Amino acid sequence: MVGNNQIQEDSTLQIDEKDSNKEGHLSSVPIKEMTLIQKWLNSSAFWVLVIIFALVAIFGAFTSDNVFFRLSTLLTIGLNASQMIILAVGVAYLLSAGKMDLSIGTNLILSSTLAAKALKAVAGTPEQIMMGEYPNLAAGIIACVVVGICTGAFCGFINGLIITKLKINSFIATLGTMMIYWGTSLVLSWGASEVGIPRELQIGFGHKKVFDLVPVPLLVAIGISAILWLIMSKTRFGLYTCSIGSSEESSRRAGINVKAHLIKLYVLLGALAGVAGLFDLARFATTNPQGHQTDGLMAITAAVMGGTSMLGGIPSIGGAMLGTLVPVILQTGLVIMRIGSFYQLIGTGIFLIIAVYLDQRRRQNRQ
Repeated sequence: MVGNNQIQEDSTLQIDEKDSNKEGHLSSVPIKEMTLIQKWLNSSAFWVLVIIFALVAIFGAFTSDNVFFRLSTLLTIGLNASQMIILAVGVAYLLSAGKMDLSIGTNLILSSTLAAKALKAVAGTPEQIMMGEYPNLAAGIIACVVVGICTGAFCGFINGLIITKLKINSFIATLGTMMIYWGTSLVLSWGASEVGIPRELQIGFGHKKVFDLVPVPLLVAIGISAILWLIMSKTRFGLYTCSIGSSEESSRRAGINVKAHLIKLYVLLGALAGVAGLFDLARFATTNPQGHQTDGLMAITAAVMGGTSMLGGIPSIGGAMLGTLVPVILQTGLVIMRIGSFYQLIGTGIFLIIAVYLDQRRRQNRQ
C-alpha cells in the first residue's frame, strides 16, 4: 500500500522550474516537453549556424567568381579556425564552472616558443640547424610536442593555484598571468620569432590534407572537440564541472573537491593552449611572439556566442565550435573583398554583445 501511494504521489507531483512561481512552489500541472526541433530552434548554436550561412551567402554574392562558395575556401576557413576551435572548447569547460582565463593566448605564445627551442636543441647542433640539417628530427619533434603541452599545462596549473589558493578573482588573476607569460616569452626570444623550424612539420602536419582536400589540423581539432564533448556529457567530470558552475557551495556540500577540480580545469585548458601552440608552429614553421594576445577574448567570444553561459552551469561544446567560425569567416570574407580586416573586430564585438544579451535573457526566462 505504501509503495502504491508513493508511486501515485510521484506520478502526480512534478517540479517545474520554469513554470513555478518565485517562491519555488511545486506544481501538479503536467509539464509539456519541447520537441527536439523546438529545442534546436531555441538554442544559440542554431542561431550561430544561421549567422554563418548568412555570412557565407553575403560574401559569396559579393565576391568575384563565387570564390567564397568553393569547397577549398570553406576548408581553408576551417583550417584557420582549427586552433581557435581547440581553445574555445577548453574555454567552454572553464566558463561552465563559472571561471575564465584571459592568459591562454600568451600561454600559446610561451608554449610554442619553448617547443620550438626544444625542437632545435634536440634535432641538431646550431650549425646543422643553420644548414637546414636535422639528424635527430624524430627525437626533436617528440621533445617539441612534450615541451609544448607540458608548458601549457604548467601555466594552467599556476593559474589554478593562484585562483584557488590565493582566492583571487579569475579575471584579475589570469589578466596578471597573461602579462607574465607574454613577458617571459619575449625575454626568452628577445622579441623575435623562432626560425630554423624544419619544413617537415608543415609537410607532415601543418599543411597536410587527407585525400588532398581536408586539412589534417582541422580533423584533429574536431577529434579533440568530440572527445571533450563526450567527457562533458557522459562522465562525472563533466557533471562536476557544471555543478560547480551552478553553485560552488552546493557542490562543496555534495562532497566535490571544488579546488582540485578547478585546478584540473585550468590544467586542461592550459594543455589545450599548448596544443594550439603546436598547431601554430606546424602551420607557419615559426613563432609569433607579437601575436595571439587577444586569443583568450576571441575564445570566450566564440564559446558565449555558441551558447555557453558566462555565469556557469551551461556548456555548449558544439556551439563553441561553431562560434569560432564567425570571426574567421568575417576575416576571410573581408580579405577576399579587399576590405580592411580590422572591421572583423567590430563585427565580432557586435556579435559578442548580442550573444551576452541573449544569454542573460535565457537566464531570466529560466528563473
